[in-house]
Parts: sequence; structure tokens; C-alpha cells
Amino acid sequence: MNSPRPVLVVGASGFVGSRVVRGLAAGGRPVLATARRELPDRVTVQPGVIPVRSPALSTLPDAVRDVCARTGVPLPGAVVASIGGWQKGAPLLEADQAEWTATLASHLTAHLDAARALVPLLGPGDPYVVLNGAASREAMSGSGAISVTGAGLAMLVQVLRLESSGPRFHELVIDHAVAGDGRNEDPAQTRAPAQVVQALGEILDDPAAPAVRHV
Repeated sequence: MNSPRPVLVVGASGFVGSRVVRGLAAGGRPVLATARRELPDRVTVQPGVIPVRSPALSTLPDAVRDVCARTGVPLPGAVVASIGGWQKGAPLLEADQAEWTATLASHLTAHLDAARALVPLLGPGDPYVVLNGAASREAMSGSGAISVTGAGLAMLVQVLRLESSGPRFHELVIDHAVAGDGRNEDPAQTRAPAQVVQALGEILDDPAAPAVRHV
């Protein structure tokens, strides 16, 4: 019997990404977990999670191939990009230029770099899912850079979907704060990590899943 193709999760050390990794693995999906930072023990000890270490997105494809060959698992059949995250800072007109440039790089350009690097690992019809947040649809004072890059990310996924002749691109929008994230100050509503993982699993399993899914 052939082993199931794993899900490659980029950004596996983040608050949402780490919970996505654990949730997918707990549901029986093998997961290749990678991030810029060292993966926490709570992620790597989960059965079914295979860490992939790579210093940069440009070297990640070779690192994935090496890990798959070494562990005997197939190349990934899906990618989940949990890159960026929410942050609060100065108003846009007062924000430091270096901070603005860094946010563009980490929250938008990094997604394009990841897609360019990882799409060659996928086959026709394989899902590539980008996680986005509420700030992409709702302007948020103090999080202007996140709103702007989030809106840009939504359009990036649409363009990639239109231009793709191979993988299918999807955007999963988390419309409210993820429960347990202490960076959110008294959110009106929250979404449990399990809700995010369930919605993600439905996209991964359904070739006819909508381009944009809200949770």
C-alpha cells in the first residue's frame, strides 16, 4: 500500500502554523513542517510530523526532496502557507520606512517566493492553500501594513489561480482572532484552531473547493 502524500506546512513555528501542523497530524495526515525559526518541541513530538530544516525558501525544495528520500515518504501532495501574521504598530503615515518595507517582504513577497519555490514539487490538481486574516478585508487602525499586504495577498492568490495550469490555489481567510493568541486584545469573536484545521482539511480533500473560504 502506498503511503499518503504529506502536507507541507510553511510557517510551522508560528501561532497558527504550529496548530495547523498538530491538527492535521492528529487527523492522520503526514505533515512536513518547516519554518524560518527552530520548530518548538510541541510541534516536532507530534506523531506524523516530519521537520524540514532550510535556511531560506530558495533551498527549501531541495531540503524537502532530501527529507522525503531519507524518510521514505512521497513528495508533498499539498502546501499550506502560514506566513506573516498579525501585528500592531504606528499609523501608516508615521510608520518607519524600514518597518513598512520589512512587512511587505515578510507578509506579501514571501508568499510569492514560497509559491515560486514550492509549486514545482506539486502535481496537477494538488492544493496550495494560503492562510490570510480579517485585516485583509477590514481596514484596521494601527495594522495598516497588515491590511494592505493582506489585501495584496488575496489578489496574489487570485492571479496565481488564474495563471496556474497545475496546482489549484486557495485562500483560507480566518475572519476572527484564533483562540489562545495573547496578542489579540479582547476580541469580539474567536475561532478555535480546530475550526481552522477542519476548514483547511475540507479544502485539501475537495478538488472543487471554492477559491476563497472563510472560517
